[in-house]
Amino acid sequence: MILRKLFGFGSNKNNTVNTLNSDPEIKKLLESLKSGMIAFIESGEGGYTKKDVYKCITLLNAFLNNLSQSGNKDEGMTIVKDVVLKINELNTNCGEELIETEEREQIAEIIILAGHLKGYNTRDEDITEEWREW
Repeated sequence: MILRKLFGFGSNKNNTVNTLNSDPEIKKLLESLKSGMIAFIESGEGGYTKKDVYKCITLLNAFLNNLSQSGNKDEGMTIVKDVVLKINELNTNCGEELIETEEREQIAEIIILAGHLKGYNTRDEDITEEWREW
């Protein structure tokens, strides 16, 4: 409840939901992730397409929306598990080339930060590790 008041995530007094997508740090991380992945493709090195990049970003945005609406840590961790498994599958479908070290760190940071803003984990607690294959 305190984090919701401090950061404005979750339901507000009008019962509308503020999403984690609006957090400036998360927005910056998402944009950096997307532009880095696309730049890699444009350099001729990526074994994936822009469509794959947009699918990854779409998965993360859906995760942020869902986590914003979650009501407790158990529900939140189910949402984390779901997005990590979907990203695992996407990366597998891209020949394990979509997510390299830098992308892994950025994706994990987005998920960890979102959980932290909801009050589900500390900022340095990797809540993706249990399910992550990238």
